[in-house]
Order: sequence, then structure tokens, then C-alpha cells
Amino acid sequence: MATTRSLQLKSPRANLQLSSGAPGAGSATLAMLALDDLGVIRDCSQACEEMFGYRQDELTGSHISMLLPQLGETDLVLDDRINARLAYLCHCAVAFQARHRDGGAFLSELFINRLDSHNVVVLVRSLEPAAANVVALIARPIR
Repeated sequence: MATTRSLQLKSPRANLQLSSGAPGAGSATLAMLALDDLGVIRDCSQACEEMFGYRQDELTGSHISMLLPQLGETDLVLDDRINARLAYLCHCAVAFQARHRDGGAFLSELFINRLDSHNVVVLVRSLEPAAANVVALIARPIR
């Protein structure tokens, strides 16, 4: 059974990186958050600290809605499973608004999964650099 201590994210695998040529690789970094069933942050990756501007000790014990306001009124777990609607929205790559420490908002994509009977893992990828890359590609002259 995994505990929050076993979720320490110091290994290179924890800050998952996509290659720049991978499909959907706008912002290559995936920030990882380990939550309890109620949405309270138990642990986070260094990439999460960099993406949102908070230190791990500032995030631990806070509700996920501090970073992802849309999840404030959402039950993450229903009937001991990930909320089916939330799972569907994540599967369909619906953009969620994320909030940086400085108050700035950015669009993000979420991947959510049940880790065990009392823990949920959320991966967050910023969509902002991806949008900037798309604009740059559109503005590039065709040769």
C-alpha cells in the first residue's frame, strides 16, 4: 500500500518530460500532485513547484482548488472511483484553468488516476506554450 511518503518525487522519472516532437508536447513538463480523496494535496513534484510557483511545503495540506479552481466544487472520488464526469473531461483533453502563485491564470490539461484506495494522482500540463507554438507555426511563411 502506497503512503504519501513513498510518493517523494526526487527521481528523474518524477518530472516526466515529453520529447519536443511528441504529439501534444507543448509544455513538455508534467507536474504531478498526489491528493487524498477529498482533494487535499499530500505531495507534489519539483515540476509542480516550478509550474505553479509554490514550494512543496506551501502546497502540502492545501486543497487542489488553490491551483485548479474548477475542482473546488467537484468530488474527485465517487463510490471509491474517480468521478466519471471528471475522468471523461480529462480523457477528452478539456482545458482546465490553472492559477499561478502570482495570480496569473493559464490553461492546462489534466490526467487523473486512482493510485490506491485513498490517493489520487493528478498530472498537469500547461497548454500556454503549446498555444504560442501553434501561433508561431501559423505565422511562419510558407516556402
